[in-house]
Amino acid sequence: MNSFPWYATELFLSVCEAGGLSAASRFGKIGISQPALSAQMATLEAHLGMKLFQRKPFLLTAEGRHFQEETLRLRARMGLLRETLAADTHKPLRIAAADMIIRDHLPQLLKQIDAPSRTRLVLREAPSQDLPALVRDGEADLAIGVLSKHVHSGTSPLVEVIARLPLMLQVPPSHAKTVRQWSDLIRLLRQKEKPGLVSLPQNNLLAQHIHASLRKAGVEWHPTLEVSSLSHVPAYVRLDFGFGFCIVEKTPRGKTAGSRLIALSGDHMPSLNVGIWHREQLDPLAQKLMNLIRIYAREKL
Repeated sequence: MNSFPWYATELFLSVCEAGGLSAASRFGKIGISQPALSAQMATLEAHLGMKLFQRKPFLLTAEGRHFQEETLRLRARMGLLRETLAADTHKPLRIAAADMIIRDHLPQLLKQIDAPSRTRLVLREAPSQDLPALVRDGEADLAIGVLSKHVHSGTSPLVEVIARLPLMLQVPPSHAKTVRQWSDLIRLLRQKEKPGLVSLPQNNLLAQHIHASLRKAGVEWHPTLEVSSLSHVPAYVRLDFGFGFCIVEKTPRGKTAGSRLIALSGDHMPSLNVGIWHREQLDPLAQKLMNLIRIYAREKL
């Protein structure tokens, strides 16, 4: 029997994370063209003797889901073995998240865990689409961010939904009188001349979530100003660079003076699932932080 196609298996997991062959090749960091990726998937399926997923639209088969879960568990165990062999008794607590989470939410959480004075904390800013890989590859103990619709609870790295956050539309001053509800925006976007849009990069999960909802409404709206962080959007909307989308929190942390906020129902734009990725086995300090994050999310998000 031929040796097991481990490389193709890693590519398969990347396809699952991205939600398809095209997305994995376009937005991923796998360094392989789509035709070559398709060939690798065919090799893997031939070796296993089973169909792993439907191509268009992307959908895992029952066998593909089982293979994904077992392979992820194996990879997580190998990462744990690597850490055990390293026998590093002074490991830092490593947390990966978006910049807004690191800036606005993590400080008070980290203060509550009451870590020993010698504990080293490492906070790493990263977009949501990169977070699972950071935990999976042993570069982070915990990661907090937006979940892809293709993520399933119970996979490895383990992931759980901690909050569902509705979105709001931030209207620039120039349109404050004419755009007062979602239908006003859709009507405006169906005109030949579309207004500006301040947005995250297109490979960002939040941006993909927003554009998928807009496409369901029958409109395409391309960013006219791309920013690296959601925290930058309000300032540029207030200066009339375009519309923007923001996340609703129970406790608002920023002012939006000079622009109108419109609440979006689930029919217009589904709430975002925010989750936390973690390894199967956590040390006591990381586990304590996990528990605090769950409580914080229920009360604050």
